[in-house]
Amino acid sequence: MASNIVSYILIGVLLVGMVVLMLVQGRRQKKAQEDYVAMLDTLRPGVKVKMASGLLGRIKEIREEAPGFKTVTLNIGDSKNAVEMTFVIEAIQGIVNEEAINKLNAEKTLSALDGENKVEVAEQVNADETAKTAKTSSKKKSASKNK
Repeated sequence: MASNIVSYILIGVLLVGMVVLMLVQGRRQKKAQEDYVAMLDTLRPGVKVKMASGLLGRIKEIREEAPGFKTVTLNIGDSKNAVEMTFVIEAIQGIVNEEAINKLNAEKTLSALDGENKVEVAEQVNADETAKTAKTSSKKKSASKNK
């Protein structure tokens, strides 16, 4: 008799645990979906994106073909051999962080160079970062003055 009660309690605990796990997973999926929709809403022409197929491209235009159905035209390739392709907007997987990619490429180049050239390239990268920082801060100052 006591073993039946213990069995029922264990089954009940397992069922409650499964329900809790399903609720937590559902909330995670809902949050991920909301983040994805928010990312799609922030897309603008000029932003570099990664497609679900693995293609990288820069957004040329976003069109709403019908209510709730948007397409995005991408420029794929360099300026000499650029190709325009149109996709449904949901095919976009994410936004490419170009600053991080440029920094990684600079670090790879730096590690491949010999000692003398390393110093020159490192100074150039630091100068470029300083210029970007100054440009950003001047934009922020002018924006705050306009308010």
